[in-house]
Amino acid sequence: MTLLLFIRWKQLQREINGLGLYLLVFIGLAGYIAFAFFKQYQQGQNAIYIVIGITLVCTGLQFYRTDKRFVYKHLNNPRFQIFLEYVVLTFPFSISCIITKSWYCYPVLLILLLCIPLFKFQFAHKAIFKNLSSIIPANNFEWISGFRRNYLSFISLYLVAAAFCWVRILPLFLLWLLTITISSFHNECESIQVLRENNRSPGKYLSGKLRINIMYILILYTPLITLNTIFNTDFLLINLLFIPMQISLVCFAICLKYSYYKPNKNQIGNNIPLAIVALASAVPYLLPVPAILSFTYFYKATHNLTQYLND
Repeated sequence: MTLLLFIRWKQLQREINGLGLYLLVFIGLAGYIAFAFFKQYQQGQNAIYIVIGITLVCTGLQFYRTDKRFVYKHLNNPRFQIFLEYVVLTFPFSISCIITKSWYCYPVLLILLLCIPLFKFQFAHKAIFKNLSSIIPANNFEWISGFRRNYLSFISLYLVAAAFCWVRILPLFLLWLLTITISSFHNECESIQVLRENNRSPGKYLSGKLRINIMYILILYTPLITLNTIFNTDFLLINLLFIPMQISLVCFAICLKYSYYKPNKNQIGNNIPLAIVALASAVPYLLPVPAILSFTYFYKATHNLTQYLND
């Protein structure tokens, strides 16, 4: 086991201990997605799209991970260690293809994953969009800081989705990637001073966070989904379900964050359950899963915040 995998294993053990019985839910969900992918590998028609989707998710993780400087500077053979990390992460969702007629997809995936560690650059953090707080209220700091960090991918995904809103699937796929980007806004915990700034109860604090994020998702996505429906009337049902699916993913990301909230903590370990639920949010008939998890984690988050907001 490489040092990076050992570190990830220790982080995963801590997260598993915190999940309790909820671990069974994530195992079941991951197993269902792996089985659904296996059926697609057997059919062969969508196998390459699954490989591309898995690669894009790993590329996004590589782009947004905050430990690149440490890994590339202090670990031996960092590119190989990062490659192995992504191989292990994708293994349950990709290995089954080798016993189907889509067997070639696994070596293709390995080649693509091998290229990802080459992208070790990070954009320099500059003071851009200085007046963003005049559009987004300062208490929605996740959106302000998240947009400043990810403005290139955020704007690019949205504009390309708008430009191709007449295409059937592409804009939905791009908006799904945008939802994953928005979910990453909630990886870092604010300080205890910020948490207590408005002196609200745990329930009201969480409800306020969920309400504002739902509003932003509706404002951003409704125009593009409406246009996509006009151009593709046979996609009406899928488009009607799409926005609730994305809302449930963002709500889950928020509730997951506050379920394990500790002041000033970077919750990079949450990326694993979040990635699993993100895959579920891309499948219409799995809509209840992210929604149920959001409700479940809402009460867990409320309980966790009680020790910080009721002192």
